[in-house]
Amino acid sequence: MGYFDPEPKRRREDFFNMEEELEELKRGLELSKLVVVTGLRRYGKTSLILTALNELKADYVFMDCRLLPPGMLSISDIAFLLERELSQKSWFRVVAESIEGIEVGALGIRFRRRDFNTLVNVLERLEGKVLVLDEAQELRRCRYRFDALIAYLYDHIPVRIVVSGSHVGTLYRFLRVDDPSAPLYGRPFYKVELKPLSRERAREFLVKGFEQEGDKPSGKLIEEALDLFDGVIGWLTYFGYAYTKLKIRELGTVLDMAAKLAYQELNHALQVTGVGKPRYAAILKILAERGAASWSEIQRFIEAKLGKIPKNTLNHVLKNLIDMGMIKKTAEGYMIADPVLAHAVKE
Repeated sequence: MGYFDPEPKRRREDFFNMEEELEELKRGLELSKLVVVTGLRRYGKTSLILTALNELKADYVFMDCRLLPPGMLSISDIAFLLERELSQKSWFRVVAESIEGIEVGALGIRFRRRDFNTLVNVLERLEGKVLVLDEAQELRRCRYRFDALIAYLYDHIPVRIVVSGSHVGTLYRFLRVDDPSAPLYGRPFYKVELKPLSRERAREFLVKGFEQEGDKPSGKLIEEALDLFDGVIGWLTYFGYAYTKLKIRELGTVLDMAAKLAYQELNHALQVTGVGKPRYAAILKILAERGAASWSEIQRFIEAKLGKIPKNTLNHVLKNLIDMGMIKKTAEGYMIADPVLAHAVKE
């Protein structure tokens, strides 16, 4: 598997420039029952987790919470996702035969009832395994406080839990690790944070990736790609794949394709904002058009477009956008964090 393969990586040699983070995650899995992996979308969190688990030769259950249905979630929705993931694990079949309420068949396993008791019974049998909750902030939509279940597993079951999220602030609000009244408060956990590549390392990634594919685009094209995609390794991978495999040589075409993906993800993320969605969209619009804007500039734009907005409401919306990883606050003002998303919103 080369650097430009769009599938999540599982081997160190396919995983560019993450040796330090990889060793850090492996250390966390050896030292702590709970590991929190953060970083914006397409920073390589899934590849990091899968590579670490592969090197540790760990049995694991990987629940991609992005696959959960939109809207409010039920225990049945989560149990169905767990059922599907466990059906792919041969090691769980032996375990499943001793769990009441689970049928083991040729096509996998089936929960007779997808309720809370079944969910807990199954999770209790993951002794010695690793439970991965990828994009775990999606679980905040569940009617049941899922952080309480994580705390129960932490306290009573010898299972290691990896929680990852690209909406970093939202993830921590879901976990509530700093809330004295929350179930996970006071429990030690290990943190691993992924950051974008420096321009030098991003250039090295593209050059080596193209070498793997036997291709050598111009240095000018590589520099233009770095300007557009910054140090986001997922977008750099997307560009390399489109260029070498799909034979799309126009950088603008690749950017437009990537922007469509980013815009779809934005719409999904903003579903939880309800009637406040126009305010979120308007803030993103001004930031996409200006590159950066101060608090007062944003306020003037919003009020000209949507009418009066209270100061605390604007602060709340800005904080939510930061927590969702959509924007960041810099010395120049507020900015959209992902260059491709900025292009998508602008267009």
